[in-house]
Amino acid sequence: MRVVYISGSGRSGSTMLERLLHAGGIGCALGEFHCLWRLHRSEQTCACGIPAAEDSFWTRVLARSGLADAELAELGRLEQTVVRTGYIAQHGFNLAELGRQDDVRRFLDLQFRLFAAIAEQSGREVLIDSSKAGPRAWILACHPDVRFLHLWRDPADVIASWRSRKFDRGLGSEMQRLSIMRATLDWFKVEWLMRRLARQTDVTSLNYRAICVDPQKELGRALADVGLPMIDDAAWLASHQMVPVKEYHSLNGNPDRFDRDPISVRLRETDWKILPSLEALRIRAQGRVLTALYPSP
Repeated sequence: MRVVYISGSGRSGSTMLERLLHAGGIGCALGEFHCLWRLHRSEQTCACGIPAAEDSFWTRVLARSGLADAELAELGRLEQTVVRTGYIAQHGFNLAELGRQDDVRRFLDLQFRLFAAIAEQSGREVLIDSSKAGPRAWILACHPDVRFLHLWRDPADVIASWRSRKFDRGLGSEMQRLSIMRATLDWFKVEWLMRRLARQTDVTSLNYRAICVDPQKELGRALADVGLPMIDDAAWLASHQMVPVKEYHSLNGNPDRFDRDPISVRLRETDWKILPSLEALRIRAQGRVLTALYPSP
């Protein structure tokens, strides 16, 4: 069993990437897996459209794992302790040191009981966690069976996307809209943490635009880097379109996960004309600074 962790800022294309890998038979997509203990059960909606508390896939996973509410609550408490940039900094940004901490080892042990149950329930040995957060990547990197795919998207496009309105069927409301400053900090933090992590373990980077231009080539390169096979040609309807699969139980994230139409890989360009002119200028200025600091890998 292996876990592939997708990191990146919000609005970087992680849902598109996990849907492609799941539909291509590479692994079982879990969505933003940390939501299983970070959110109340009433706030969790499976990609199949059923509340996670009632969904047969997730109820069977929990039963197989032997984890009850007490263990999920413990995961939540441990997350508040170890999945923090400050905690990682306290241990010198050192994976070996982090891996020796009892709280980290317990946090990973509980999750890998869940991962084992998911692998058994889904029949897939590769699991795809698209929780995206940089601190979570550091903690997972303490386990030898985790591989990393890091998504880079132009920061100006990311920030502009955070300013747009998007309705989430899972939440029954609009998704949160981040301020320009908060979206900027989110993008910067993930890039800073993942590039620092890449000094100690393998991190394969993907460029959102490159995926949209030639998905088969870019995904093939990334999958080879993490030791996974190419997506079978039969999974593709066309060069930029893939057939979705019926069994898809992704937890929380972009509302695109509810879409059952063919998965279209298309570049979502920012329409700068719909943004207030001053806001557009600020976003572009922030984007230039961030790109200068962390250009596309």
